[in-house]
Formats: sequence, C-alpha cells, structure tokens
Amino acid sequence: MARKALDIRIRIERQEKKILKLRQELEEAQDQYEKLLQEKAEADKEKLFEAYKKSRRSLDEIVDFMKGKADL
Repeated sequence: MARKALDIRIRIERQEKKILKLRQELEEAQDQYEKLLQEKAEADKEKLFEAYKKSRRSLDEIVDFMKGKADL
C-alpha cells in the first residue's frame, strides 16, 4: 500500500511540473503573439502614412473618408 501512495505522489509531482512548464510556454507564446500584433500595427501605420504622403488629399479629407463622411 505504501508503494502505491509513493507512486501517486511522484506522478502528481511530475504532473505539476509539466503544468508549470506548459504555463510558462503559454505565457511566452502570448508575449510573442502580442509583439507580432504590435509589429503588424506599426506596419499598418507606416503603410497608411505612405499612402497619405502620396495622396493629393488633405489629412481632414482622408479622415472624413475613413469615417465614411466624405464624398471623395
């Protein structure tokens, strides 16, 4: 009987370690995901700014257009 209790404890400890490792991997994956989203947002901003610089429209006209208020 004592052997089974020891085996259970060992298995529980191993499972706890596995859970902790997976939590850490999840947190790292979430951090990487957030960084990628930030990179994408920056790239989108740059793309929008480049389009604005090439445009003959004013900033107000573009903002109104994006809000759906302009007749361009």
